[in-house]
Amino acid sequence: MKSSQRLVIIIEGLLFIALALLIQTVFPDVITGHEVILRIGFVLLLLYGFRRGPVPGFIASGIFGLLNAWLILPEPLNSGMNLLWVTLISLTLGIASLFARNLQRTLHNHRMKSVYLNLVTGTFLSTGAYFGLRHIVNQWVVSEPVSHFQTGWAAFGLDFGINFATILIILILLLNVQAKSFIPKHTPYISRKERSRLLND
Repeated sequence: MKSSQRLVIIIEGLLFIALALLIQTVFPDVITGHEVILRIGFVLLLLYGFRRGPVPGFIASGIFGLLNAWLILPEPLNSGMNLLWVTLISLTLGIASLFARNLQRTLHNHRMKSVYLNLVTGTFLSTGAYFGLRHIVNQWVVSEPVSHFQTGWAAFGLDFGINFATILIILILLLNVQAKSFIPKHTPYISRKERSRLLND
């Protein structure tokens, strides 16, 4: 990979992280009287993972987690250990990036059933792992809650279900409106010959 391409990936990653953080500050942290956690900013992190693959996807997720925790945690909870745990939990969002190759290749070949399967599976596993690990860490590892937290697996299911559905709907809408946003110009998963054919479609 050329250094200019690496720079584009890094800049794009930083832009996606900044936008995700901005979205998290604009949208409410919790909704409804049940204090359901809302993480709309995850849409951009998953999209970046689907675009760029595992290494950039996991790195961006970890950086987002660290910055998000550092910005939102109150001073008593803003310790190195809690920042580490929040960062590790956020790394699970990179799981979606493991599906980048299959999603891009099936999208390029217009195999839409496989595209949706990869999109749904990647989104399900990444959001499920995030909220599942978050629940486990807050319940049994961290002595103080790192954010709004309810005990019980029912709360985990509600948080996960609402966020999974919301994020998936947004990604599906984006896929139908601008499918090429999932395939960057210099993707390593499609050959140059295939890319030129894609651009001429």
